[in-house]
Amino acid sequence: MNRSISLRVIYFFTCIVLFLVYACPSFGAHVYVTNQSSNTISIIESNSFRPIAIIDAEASKPHNVVFTPDNTEAWVSNVGSNNITIIDTSRMSVKQTIAGGTRAHAVTFSPDGKYAYLANPGSNDVWVFDARAKKEIARIPVGKAPALVVFSSDGKLAYVSNGGSMDISIIDTAEMKVIGTIPAGKDAMGMGISPDGRLLYVTAGGENKLVIIDIAEKKMIGDIPTGTDAHGLAISPDGKYLYISNRGDNNLAVVDTAKKEVISKIELGKRPDILTITPDGANIFVTNRSDDTVSVIDTRLKKVIATIVTGKEPHGIAIMK
Repeated sequence: MNRSISLRVIYFFTCIVLFLVYACPSFGAHVYVTNQSSNTISIIESNSFRPIAIIDAEASKPHNVVFTPDNTEAWVSNVGSNNITIIDTSRMSVKQTIAGGTRAHAVTFSPDGKYAYLANPGSNDVWVFDARAKKEIARIPVGKAPALVVFSSDGKLAYVSNGGSMDISIIDTAEMKVIGTIPAGKDAMGMGISPDGRLLYVTAGGENKLVIIDIAEKKMIGDIPTGTDAHGLAISPDGKYLYISNRGDNNLAVVDTAKKEVISKIELGKRPDILTITPDGANIFVTNRSDDTVSVIDTRLKKVIATIVTGKEPHGIAIMK
């Protein structure tokens, strides 16, 4: 009798498990979107493309968002209130707000996760935070209107795109000071480093192009016309392709890095801004700032496969790695 009941129980739970595995969708990681005009953050499931939550930023004009390397926190930079909102990703709720510089624009974490660098275009500097203590430990003067920061893979150098002074500041992270600058074009903004660490790619929206910089030589070695007001940038995991949002053309340019040319353009929503790519490179999520949506692109098919409604004026976007 007991054996019969046990077998039935095992059978019942086995059926449930099989149903969940084969009948239910795999939801994947979360995508966070900053909605600048509604002062919220939308959370989207990366596989189902389903919005699952909206968080009050408890700040003004949330602009960009980034995850800590361990995905336990999301840091939102707020250009309206000059601060950073820190979100507990497990609870999907705000846990803390810390002061930032003028027009706090974007945070980037060092590869080891120990430090957070905040670009402040209103005060022309980068603030450095102890990521664990959530405390500012340094302020580094850079060029005019700094927008973003990226790190070398070993974390020894940080590169800052300065849209106002049309250059890149090179920061020695041990000394926490600028050790050089590289010309990068008008309205330098989006950046990415090739997987081999040799090249720095920078969008120069004021010149409608992508700039290529040799990191070792610290100089520009080429450029590629991409489209009107080239802005956001993402690199495929294998480094073979670059994806650039052209805000003036409402499309995404696909660049073949070997050929150094645009091989495709994908129509998006109005004023596409920032983009993020899934860790496997299969999908790209792009914020469409003027129609309150996010476009999801299949990189193999090179077409939009979903459009997701967000809050008002979506700008920043990031996916858990």
